Amino acid sequence: MGGERWRQVRELFDAICELPCEQWPQAIAAGSADPVVREEVLQLLRSQTVGLSRVSNRLDTALARALAPELGVGERLGPWRLTERIAHGGMGTVFKAERADGLYQRTVAIKLLHGMPGATEVELLGAERQVLADLQLANVARLYDGGTTPDGHPYLVMEYIDGVPLDRWCAEQGLGLQERLTLFLEVCSIVRSAHEQLVLHCDLKPPNVLVQANGQPVLLDFGLAQLLNEARDKRDSGYCTPGYASPELIAGHNVGAASDVYSLGVMLVEILSTRACTREEGNAAEAVPAASACAPADLPWRRRLRGDLDAIAARACASDISQRYRSVEALMADLRRYLELQPVLARDGGRLYPLGKALRRNWQVVAIVMGVSSLLAVFVLGLWQTRRQAQEEAVIAQQVSNFMVGMFETADPFLRTERGAEQLTSRQLLDKATLQVARDLSDAPAQLARMRAVLGVAYQNAGASHQADRLLQQAYGGFMDPRVARPMDAANVLADLSVQKTLDGDGEQGMQLAAQGLDLVGRRGPAVVQARLYSAKGLALVNQQHFDLGEAEFDKAMALYQNTAEVDVAAEINELSYNKGLMYLRWGRQASAEREFRQMLGNLHGRRTTLGLAAEMRLAQIFREQGEYDQALPLLQSGMQHALELYGAESSFVRQQYDGLADLYRDSGDYSAAELNYQKRNALSARLDGPDSVEYSMGLFNYASLKELRGEFAAAEGLYRQAWLIRKQKLGEDSPTSLRAETGLATLLMRQGRMGEAGAMLMHADKGLSLSLPADAPGRVEAHLNRIDWHVRSGQLAQAQALLDAMRSPAAEDLQLRLLNIRADLAERMGEGAQTLALRRTALEFAGARQGRNSAAVAAAGLALAESLLQLGHAQLAKQELQRVLLLMARLQVSGSADRRKVEGLLLLAEQNLQGR
Repeated sequence: MGGERWRQVRELFDAICELPCEQWPQAIAAGSADPVVREEVLQLLRSQTVGLSRVSNRLDTALARALAPELGVGERLGPWRLTERIAHGGMGTVFKAERADGLYQRTVAIKLLHGMPGATEVELLGAERQVLADLQLANVARLYDGGTTPDGHPYLVMEYIDGVPLDRWCAEQGLGLQERLTLFLEVCSIVRSAHEQLVLHCDLKPPNVLVQANGQPVLLDFGLAQLLNEARDKRDSGYCTPGYASPELIAGHNVGAASDVYSLGVMLVEILSTRACTREEGNAAEAVPAASACAPADLPWRRRLRGDLDAIAARACASDISQRYRSVEALMADLRRYLELQPVLARDGGRLYPLGKALRRNWQVVAIVMGVSSLLAVFVLGLWQTRRQAQEEAVIAQQVSNFMVGMFETADPFLRTERGAEQLTSRQLLDKATLQVARDLSDAPAQLARMRAVLGVAYQNAGASHQADRLLQQAYGGFMDPRVARPMDAANVLADLSVQKTLDGDGEQGMQLAAQGLDLVGRRGPAVVQARLYSAKGLALVNQQHFDLGEAEFDKAMALYQNTAEVDVAAEINELSYNKGLMYLRWGRQASAEREFRQMLGNLHGRRTTLGLAAEMRLAQIFREQGEYDQALPLLQSGMQHALELYGAESSFVRQQYDGLADLYRDSGDYSAAELNYQKRNALSARLDGPDSVEYSMGLFNYASLKELRGEFAAAEGLYRQAWLIRKQKLGEDSPTSLRAETGLATLLMRQGRMGEAGAMLMHADKGLSLSLPADAPGRVEAHLNRIDWHVRSGQLAQAQALLDAMRSPAAEDLQLRLLNIRADLAERMGEGAQTLALRRTALEFAGARQGRNSAAVAAAGLALAESLLQLGHAQLAKQELQRVLLLMARLQVSGSADRRKVEGLLLLAEQNLQGR
């Protein structure tokens, strides 16, 4: 639209916006003859989804919020090409789009959001949308990603759903009353599942529920209105559809699950009556009419709406929140009671009401036993028990409802504290929920166990291992409590607990917990629970380097997931793909690992999630190990930025990014940057995990390797010893994780010539790992090579040769380089000069191809080649190689390091040899 038309729209809107809505058509017609201008003004005035305070806004504000620069079909947004304009409303314009960069093929829906022009609001929106990006529920259109247009307006990339709006589907399919109620219950079930993950919809209406060709409903824009409201800096400027919005949402108050219940109630009235009974903006506070009052006179089931169904809808739409169902589960329970001919709690039908329901429900039985007083007594007792059961269900639903409402209100980003307006982080919300759950659900042990399981996984996803472990243990105990007795739920928790133990470095206990869960489930248990346990078992086996066994468990899990049709397992399949990629990476099969990680990232469609960040970090690791540092660094830098945005500075995900960056800088030779990142990593780990944790020892071990490379042997030895001591105390001295730390320390001692102490440790590690790891496990191969190296350095050449002849070539490239160096050392000790030089040159070429020409591996290989050249009398060639090595070491190692002094001494020796000629 050109500037002149926008001027006309501005003037006409300014003139009309404060008029009563019934005067709009006449005023628009009188104000402009241009149909385009009329349509734009009418859309502004009658926008289905509007800001709460937009009714009296002038066009200056309305344009800033409701209009964005037009984009057309064929244009691109990031990697997406717009292919079709689907819809346009007050919240935004929706396009169908397809991936245009060739990375993978996918059709999506892109919503260009209107009304978010401020840079601060756009930044807040980017942070808030991560909550929804992690929301992965069956029958909820996923939010994949987001960004901003070149003009700074935000857009969201969402799953494209091919379906028909709920009200149209009911009409076109000719659904009867029972079919409509069944479909509505499916919609309620989706909303309830999202509420359990502390996400509200805040804009429920028939156009936001699409029914697919198979009859399955899918909810659109889940949480989008809530997301937009939380990204704004004004409480009176939110988003909703007034005809379906609860009074508290209209008023700008804090809202909870009951607000979505209200919207569902309005939808229920429309579905039952087959008429749109919503209200206009001006009378949105009026009570929603009864379904029987809205229904046309010839509707076949109109009379059946009076009574129970009108009462249920009225309670759902009650203006007073205290009179309303406070949870979706409570609404669903009453609808199910209606369908089962049970008394509904929303209706007070008098003393004869329960009896009348029972007579309708059991009319055949009543006819047979009529007049038999003894059977009548039993019948009355059954009535009493049914009523009692319904009341107990209501109590449980109310307990859960109260807890969920409290959590939603706590999550309100505008909650006031003594420091003024302050947003609560997701971690603060979890901490508060953990403190509240035991108190508020103490009389509902099943729901208490369930909430603890949910919170435990949430802590796990947030990288808080201690809290996750404690809550998952409590959840397992709760499900196994005889009062609850839910072994399948307990087994499901064991899968999460197994993963947590493995992540904490205790793969053996992870194995035990997964096996315990599989025993609990048995062969006839739910397929998804079995699959999760197989996956957890596979991860524990990978931790112990039993890669072939782990792969078999992963394959079992994948087969179960792929044969599961009743639930959405996309998130589980993505997690399984990541774990398989991790397995292949540790197995030394980089191509397979890269394939799994890329496939998983493709499934995420660009959405920023915890798993996506982890996969990108592993891809960066692959690039680093291949010497492709320029490709690895941007991934890690981007990952660090997103980890900080998503989880804050005090998070295990930030710690992992420090790990990746430090390892990259170490391998690429930027030792100063590596040292800084290792220090930050270890300081953070000490706060998160504790200075006596296995995770903290991992950082110490890697930092020690940097100190060793820099020639700071005393510092390296202290770090290796500290890491070894922590692991022995936590896992035992024969744990593979402990033995690896022992090997690292022993190798350093061997380099310093402390052969006796080093030998005892290397023999112990080699023997221990041979008992606990398979023959081709990288950890076992590395320990065996260290032992052979010790034999070579100790002059036990025949024994070293026999061990080399007996072993197969390792799969991992870094171990192949180590094997080349040991073979060269042995050939040199045995006086085989030509073979020595050939092996040294092969090792140098291998290191350069794998880690880059400026890496520490190249410096070490070059130094070894120069020493051999010098010993064999090739002084000039040795000098040239030493000069290259010295230039490289000047950047890699601190001044005065042992290796640099060694190179300088060898250069002097080479000069003397040349002068002596």
